[in-house]
Amino acid sequence: MNPLADYRAFEAYLNSFTNYERKRQFRYDSQTVPLERMRSFVEELGSPHRAFPSVHITGSKGKGSTTLILEALVRASGFAVGTYTSPHVEELRERIRCRGESISESDLVRITNEILPILERRSSRPGDFPTFFELMTGLALFHFARERVDHAVIEVGLGGRLDATNVVDAPIVAITSIGLEHTRILGSTLGAIAREKAGIIKDGATVVVGNLPREARAVIGEVGQERKARVIDVDPDHVIANADGLRWRGMPWPVAAPSIRGPALRASLALALDLHAEVLAREGRAPDPTAITEALRNLSLPGRVELFEGPPAVLIDGAHTAESFALLAECLPELALPSPRTVIFSIAADKNVEPILDLVRTIGDDFLWTRADPVRSLDPAELQARTGVGTVIEDPKEALEHALERGHSIVVCGSLYLAGTIRSALRSIQRAAEERTAQAS
Repeated sequence: MNPLADYRAFEAYLNSFTNYERKRQFRYDSQTVPLERMRSFVEELGSPHRAFPSVHITGSKGKGSTTLILEALVRASGFAVGTYTSPHVEELRERIRCRGESISESDLVRITNEILPILERRSSRPGDFPTFFELMTGLALFHFARERVDHAVIEVGLGGRLDATNVVDAPIVAITSIGLEHTRILGSTLGAIAREKAGIIKDGATVVVGNLPREARAVIGEVGQERKARVIDVDPDHVIANADGLRWRGMPWPVAAPSIRGPALRASLALALDLHAEVLAREGRAPDPTAITEALRNLSLPGRVELFEGPPAVLIDGAHTAESFALLAECLPELALPSPRTVIFSIAADKNVEPILDLVRTIGDDFLWTRADPVRSLDPAELQARTGVGTVIEDPKEALEHALERGHSIVVCGSLYLAGTIRSALRSIQRAAEERTAQAS
């Protein structure tokens, strides 16, 4: 195969890989996604995952926000950090971050061209060709090694035990939460799902866990004991919001953190603070309150209780489980988001949608049912039929325009794909308005 000429060629090549993120259903077992394939792939890449220590983060909700907060904290402590997340909100390049910046188009093309001979060899061996996610994971680890990062923060894609990211031998891992999600794939009980996620715990690791259901916490404890791991429980109420900012034990002053909105993100911050302390302890250091203050002041969490002031005010959140919707509903009064509110909603077809819809109806007064993804999203007409309210607007951008015309506060939720689409469209609208204002003046 000839080298990829540019980023467009890279995107076309990437589309040739099997992408389970774009499928409604698939088998999740050691035959379909064998971890051995990923292990042999990174070995052929030169074992880049062994070039730096990693923090490995999984959970039913909160893993993405915890990953980004930890990235900011470790960077503020003076370290070069590589960060791998999924899915992306707006652009694929967001998944691979180095020193706080998304990988450039040219770097993605360059490193893919470097490993093309390996990919070509593997394509001729049945069952050895990586999936989309395996390739992205390999590229991330390869990039981090080339960039000589001091630490990597790695978010699990799905589950943990069989996830491609589980090739990393992380001395510090986190399990943010456990709920009944992806039950067809990960198991139908909290214990079964916990065991899948506990698959990232390596021998002797430090395991930082959020507020888990008793059944799930018992499984984590069992696995931790088997692997001689140290398990640390984090109180989600450790971080408290006051009128003067956020406070927590050991911080000498209140901290302004405009991106940390609501109880879910405060719980993510509590986890990230403990993870940060563990990273620094391995470096023989203690957290610096000044560095933490600076990190949180400048923190950005796209698509996670993200507020655009407006008018009208637009709140974008990737909530997609009953637990995350309950937390979103809880934080709306705290944000004082004015009523009436228009909800723009889309959700994946594999979700247990009934309890979610019950909660969605409590956070809005008017509803626009849309389709974030042509393959995975539940038919918006079915959402309307199940609730008996609202309007179907298939295209998310048209739904946004319709909601803006109404002038009510807007809540966007149900999917990170929806969050990314709406966020991109909203920012384009805002930029156009700013340009018109500048030209008029």
